[in-house]
Amino acid sequence: MASFSSTEYVIYHPEKLGLSDVFSFFLFGRRLHGSELVELKTQEAKLTGFNFITLLTLILQKILLWLNGPLALLGRVVEFILNLISLNGGPFKLILHLLTGKLVIPKRDSAEFRSLIGHIDGRTDLQKPKPFLSFYESSMEKINLSAINMIDLTMMAAKIVYENEAYVKNVITNHWKMNFVGFYNCWNEYVKGEETQAFIFTDRPLDAQLIVVAFRGTEPFNGKDWVTDIDLSWLSMGEEMGRVHLGFMKALGLQDDKDAKKGWPKTYVGTKRLAYYVIREQITALLKINPDAKVIVTGHSLGGALATLFPSVLMLHQEESLLKSLYGVYTYGQPRVGDKKFGSYMSGQLNPIFRRYFRVVYRYDMVPRVPFDDKISQFSHFGGCLYYRSWFKGEVLKEEPARNYFSLFYLPSKYFNAWLDLFRALFIGFTKGKDYRESLVSILFRVLGLIIPGAASHSPRDYVNGGRLAKITITEEHEEEEEAILV
Repeated sequence: MASFSSTEYVIYHPEKLGLSDVFSFFLFGRRLHGSELVELKTQEAKLTGFNFITLLTLILQKILLWLNGPLALLGRVVEFILNLISLNGGPFKLILHLLTGKLVIPKRDSAEFRSLIGHIDGRTDLQKPKPFLSFYESSMEKINLSAINMIDLTMMAAKIVYENEAYVKNVITNHWKMNFVGFYNCWNEYVKGEETQAFIFTDRPLDAQLIVVAFRGTEPFNGKDWVTDIDLSWLSMGEEMGRVHLGFMKALGLQDDKDAKKGWPKTYVGTKRLAYYVIREQITALLKINPDAKVIVTGHSLGGALATLFPSVLMLHQEESLLKSLYGVYTYGQPRVGDKKFGSYMSGQLNPIFRRYFRVVYRYDMVPRVPFDDKISQFSHFGGCLYYRSWFKGEVLKEEPARNYFSLFYLPSKYFNAWLDLFRALFIGFTKGKDYRESLVSILFRVLGLIIPGAASHSPRDYVNGGRLAKITITEEHEEEEEAILV
């Protein structure tokens, strides 16, 4: 178990940021140490000084906190309107149903109700079985699941977890013909609400070979989710394990943000449903009746961060039986979750347990490029990257290009690729078939990428397209990265 000789932390408080603070930091280089904007216990003095990225992050977080209420309201209105139109068969039939008294009113908890993400990409069926690249599926025969494309299965699971329980259950049961286990709404201490969602399913009700856990990611209209993604706060997990992103750990179930040992007791005795403990309990129960089953954890965006951190807490608690059953972690558009020491620890620990950590990034997706990898924040990815340069081309890299979001050098390329994705989206239905045809909602979302570069590239649709269409190139100079991505 990791040593807890260190209980260092840095906790930022963007809610306390004022205009006077902005001027003081920007004009006079005011130090963060001693201000109400940061609580810290660290020996590294450089973390307490002025840094433009730190200030910019605090400003963005403050804006997102201001907008959280209006964003949530806007989201409910937009999703209600989209479902009102789609459930009534389109705008013209909507008018007809209204005139004839046959109007279908959307219900948020029904199996037919879709989120904005569900309207951007409404596909529910898995890709049909076919021979897959040995890069992804080289050892699937070991668990007799060679007919399943794990990239497609995990990305689709990471996509539908944004929907409500009834929708998820319907897709897994009726479309995938698999066994739905449960949908879990868990307490998120960072945002003070039941905002961490996950679900579990197995490939079959009895004698299951596969157990999949999918964590929900960043919701488009949840300002606090975006605040969590870009937060620079961290907590030391000890000298051996390194530092981890505090917001993600609190979303997973951390109970003390200044002491990791107190924050992660092996046995939880509280009353709140905390994601780590709920998921661990469910997997343990499933493995008792399916001892040969393999466990896969997945997620998109913030969900990818939780999927990566979940096994780290299992390691902390020395859950050897669960770790031996852990077959792989697949993340899509995942933000950074820890520092380089944490990455080294995870790589060293995962290698003897399983060799399947896939971190997948599409183009200039903004989320994998936060929190920033610089001398102040020190967040860093680990394990290599399966990088989609487009829907049709993928590469194995040590890290995606333009590693931090604010990179002026890559700005022209970001806009060019946003236009290219929009152009392709208009015609892909004709070239690749109706399964790839994009809705008006999806096209409009791509327009957002012309305004905020990298925003549209975060769409689950592009990750699904990449997994189904891209040819993966592994060049000689990337052999080391190929090994890294398979740690």
